[in-house]
Amino acid sequence: MAAGAFAALEKILESRQRRESTDRQYALALMQFDYQKRQADMAQVGKQLELLQGANAQMMNNVAQSFLSESGLDMIYSAEDKGGEDAMDSLKDLGFTKNHAAKVTSAVWAYHTAQNPQPILNLGRELKNIFMIDLESLTGDQRRFANSLGGLIGMSGSEFEVEKGKELLNRTDKILQNQDDIMSEVYEYGTGDFEIQRKDIGLGLQQLAEEGEADDYIGGTPMVSVPTPKEMLSQSQQSLKITQDEYDEGEKALNLLDTESMTLKELQKRGTLTDEQREYLSRIPVIRHDLESELADLNEAISKAKEETRESRGFEAEVKLSEIMKAKRKSTGGYYSPY
Repeated sequence: MAAGAFAALEKILESRQRRESTDRQYALALMQFDYQKRQADMAQVGKQLELLQGANAQMMNNVAQSFLSESGLDMIYSAEDKGGEDAMDSLKDLGFTKNHAAKVTSAVWAYHTAQNPQPILNLGRELKNIFMIDLESLTGDQRRFANSLGGLIGMSGSEFEVEKGKELLNRTDKILQNQDDIMSEVYEYGTGDFEIQRKDIGLGLQQLAEEGEADDYIGGTPMVSVPTPKEMLSQSQQSLKITQDEYDEGEKALNLLDTESMTLKELQKRGTLTDEQREYLSRIPVIRHDLESELADLNEAISKAKEETRESRGFEAEVKLSEIMKAKRKSTGGYYSPY
């Protein structure tokens, strides 16, 4: 009896040891997955912020162009040496103060010469803020600025023109607010916060797009559309296939060039080379250099595409493992102890 009890106890202890070992392995796997998930989240948020920055930059340019077109300020730009002076004189004739005329001229020139839309958008934000102030509290400069620039965008016209002007000012203010929010998110990302807190950034961009300001850029799709892991893998595989096909075509072209070169050199030896063939033969080294350079670039692109495909496949596997982990946590109440 004692031997049987001892054997049973030994089996119980062995079973507990195996269970504890399994729990420890599972806990370690969970820790590893959490780390990998954090790395994946960091990369995903980084890409999303990059997308938002690019989209907002394009939107800033589009809205600034709309502001210039609808206000007519686009017409004052000139590349002539005295273009800026002439523009300031024209603006002062329209009622702008000297300071505001210089400010508007500087903004227009910044857009055209430095591709910087922000000064134009700042004019719209300043004007919108003035219209939000009680009329009696406005300074003389603010009144003149509101009358002059506001008049150019229709704020002193018909009800329809006023509404259109207000929409333009709202777009300029919203796009600048988006830029401020994105920069805040980028700063927080740099400090280790890998979650986008301001959820309305993308919504703001989509709203502006629906107003017709960025149809060419986004094609009517949501600005912050995050692909699924399966879609990311499919895109990576497609990119790899296209690049490999291009490389194969380049190799075929290079082989054909070698054959043509040999044939033309043989004709040259025989003295039967035509002028057109001779001219083509002289250009073959340049064509070869271009093809070889292109093949080198494609080879590098293939390596990059393969790496992206591996990362996408790994990320898809991590997401599937995450779903398994969540199901396991739910079934066990979410408690794990390796000891």
